[in-house]
Amino acid sequence: MGLIATISEAVAPPRVLADPARMKSLADELATCGYNIPNCAERLGVFPRLGVNFWPVLRQKWMPDENNPVDTLLELFIDGIEVRIDRLRGHVSSDFIDVVLETGLAAENGANLKSKLCLFPCYGKYIVTDRAAKNTAINQVMWLWAESYILGGVVKRTPRKRAIDLGTGSGVHAILASDHCERVVAVDINPRALEFAPFNAALNGAANVEFVLGDIFDSVDSTFDLLLANPPYLPDQSAEAGDNFWSGGVSGSDILRRIIQDLPTRLDQDGTAYIIALYPNPPGTSTKEQFEIWLDGSPDSYQVLDHTWPVPNFQDMLSEKPFAGDKSAWRFGVISLRPCERGKGWWKVVGGPGIFFRNDGSCTVIADHDSA
Repeated sequence: MGLIATISEAVAPPRVLADPARMKSLADELATCGYNIPNCAERLGVFPRLGVNFWPVLRQKWMPDENNPVDTLLELFIDGIEVRIDRLRGHVSSDFIDVVLETGLAAENGANLKSKLCLFPCYGKYIVTDRAAKNTAINQVMWLWAESYILGGVVKRTPRKRAIDLGTGSGVHAILASDHCERVVAVDINPRALEFAPFNAALNGAANVEFVLGDIFDSVDSTFDLLLANPPYLPDQSAEAGDNFWSGGVSGSDILRRIIQDLPTRLDQDGTAYIIALYPNPPGTSTKEQFEIWLDGSPDSYQVLDHTWPVPNFQDMLSEKPFAGDKSAWRFGVISLRPCERGKGWWKVVGGPGIFFRNDGSCTVIADHDSA
């Protein structure tokens, strides 16, 4: 289907080791190898301005160098290519290889290692996900698309007390938030996500993240001063919202709508919500108008930064029965909302294509309401 390969293969989630020091040693060696966004950008070629080019189809021509540790790790953990163990030993310790095997990040195949998972660098963290192929045998944990890096870079990293990451998946946004938040709650309805996300938290030493199996806010009682969400958003005509990491139901907005409707009771007055999604607006309507409906006539109680751009030619490469109608009003990107005194709200359109990434893969934009 489209550019996404489809496979059917049971793949075990990664295993957290009992010794935190061994988990940390894995991340430490990845860092020592220079496995980070800037070095990956340099090796793979210039990052497309709207997406990190870990996905092979988006890359420029790349000729891996066996003597480069970054190339070796990219082949093993991004492209799923078998790598000779002796080649890997030229870059990492024997303990690193032992931990990779014990955690299930890769398996031996004769003299080679092969991984059925992905391991991405992301703003100083390391995030393990399912592979970048549609796998019909499991309820996949989403790999890091460009949107993961956009949301990770756009969030203003001010100190917070309580954060929530809705639809956490791999846990990437909860883990990034753990550095500047006292407490983070990571929620997902997919039990598989609640195996990957704690693994990634342990890998990155994020001890202040609580993982909750649940549907949006249903299993969570408290309010929050930071809300993060990258919800399923594709208008899938054949899957219920939340059945997989992409389906937002027939309209595409089922989960997004519920999140927005709950903001008045779940987001603290001094809090901010950052949501990256497709906004599949009906023809002739705007994202602002949809939010006004979902906020029940009180949009003037929020200051909104709209970092989105039009996507009338959006291509759904995952749904079994993609939406085939008018996409002229569709937009994609980050909407950030901050509560304010009623009547003092505003909606500022500040986004557009081609503004998010520098050539080294770093994000150029921060959604800062104070400077808007």
